[in-house]
Amino acid sequence: MGAVIYFTGIIFSLIIMNLIATLLKRYLFKSVPLKQNNPQYKLFKEIPTLKSYPLIGHSYLFFPGAKYKSERLTEAFVDISRTLGPIFRLQLGATDMVVTLNPDDSRTLFQNEGRTPKRPAFAALVHYRTKAFNSVGVVPGNGEEWYKMRKGVTPLLQHQVINPYKKQQQEIAKIFTDYVKLHRGENFVLQDIYSHLLKFTIEAISVVSPGHHFHCLFNDNEETQTIIDASINFMDGLHRTLMEPPLWKIWKTAGYKKLETSHNTIYKILRSHLEDIEKQYHKDPEKLKEMHPYMYSLFSNDQISLEDKIMLAIEIFLGGIDATATTIAFTCYYLSRDRDVQEIARSSLSEGTDFLKACIKETLRLSPTAGGNSRYLINDTIMSGYFVPKETLVLSLHSGLSKDNNIFNEAEKYYPQRFMKDTRENFHRFASLPFGHGPRMCPGKRVAENEMVILLAEILKNFVLEPAGSDNVGMVFRMNRIPDRPINIKFVNTNH
Repeated sequence: MGAVIYFTGIIFSLIIMNLIATLLKRYLFKSVPLKQNNPQYKLFKEIPTLKSYPLIGHSYLFFPGAKYKSERLTEAFVDISRTLGPIFRLQLGATDMVVTLNPDDSRTLFQNEGRTPKRPAFAALVHYRTKAFNSVGVVPGNGEEWYKMRKGVTPLLQHQVINPYKKQQQEIAKIFTDYVKLHRGENFVLQDIYSHLLKFTIEAISVVSPGHHFHCLFNDNEETQTIIDASINFMDGLHRTLMEPPLWKIWKTAGYKKLETSHNTIYKILRSHLEDIEKQYHKDPEKLKEMHPYMYSLFSNDQISLEDKIMLAIEIFLGGIDATATTIAFTCYYLSRDRDVQEIARSSLSEGTDFLKACIKETLRLSPTAGGNSRYLINDTIMSGYFVPKETLVLSLHSGLSKDNNIFNEAEKYYPQRFMKDTRENFHRFASLPFGHGPRMCPGKRVAENEMVILLAEILKNFVLEPAGSDNVGMVFRMNRIPDRPINIKFVNTNH
């Protein structure tokens, strides 16, 4: 889940940064270079849009007190699509962005992303990392440098690399069930399960990267709390630098300082452990390969520098925290509200985890942590009958697509059976892509899936989940999408 796209950052980095650019030059529509009167498609400028204004374009839609809220961009774009249709154009400063809720367009988008897919970068993070470490990492990178760095994380998609971690993840999952028993309060209610799951996900991902087990659940030492605080502050700082004008290029804004300080804290802690891993690699590489297969693959990669390796380790670590915690929290939320589905999930564990995996897929359909996937097209193409020129930024709103009743039967219903072989629905394969697709698909996908399946299975073996007053929980953007309110769940011991 670590490379999922930070959807809200795309919107506001474009709004703010391009407003400045608009003051310097007049905006011109992109022209159609060939066959402008081709009856098979309409012109780019004919793509439906809303009223715009000089300088600000459509950014007024998200001003304070306006119709839409920046933290609920999915709902905003779905509402706009009700007026304009499944494809529309927004002018954010000097940039035209196409938003689509058509799964065929989503397929076209990925067919036209190329060998090195380009998406909007996180400018403040790139600025800081380049200046401090001379290494950008894979998440904010683009082009050939991204391609080189990406090779450092693709081993995480290989079963022989991630499966050896299952035993440790199982042990951590069992520790979490003991943690729940200790921290649940009156009437067995665990308040704000998401905040507790952050500790679990930090502990679970730490055994993979940096290859040092951070004991977060039952160890309140200073390093543990520092890691937790820095992880939260980093995401907040990154979010703030994307929301505010890029004044950090001139002086360090509050958001930039938070980003810099938290990143520095994480860097120092992880670097010390990674230096130990490097020593182990040189001393006994075969033992490291057995104990820490991903660390072995990372340090045996001679195409990237030590700083690059540290950046990749940091990104895998940070990327495996909040998105995974959110998905587990929402799966518990949905299961607590549907006892029949919960009982099927529990009873089926004796035969395997296929149904539990279907539950996770259904959670990610209803409550994906990423709002969508965006790319700059490398070719002129046709989307929903309109010509879209190359280099146009296109956003496929998967968080809207995945709840479309025209694509999924009873789309608002939690129904994991739609993902099971015997009862599978025939829906468009590009309608729900919680981990992305293609060369930039989330490299932590299988690690996250293992963590979630193992923990949820352990929870269902030990507890019956019941709702505890958290009704109609939605999602808001804080880089990734997270619960918009605390999820409280009653954990009642099973009779086993």
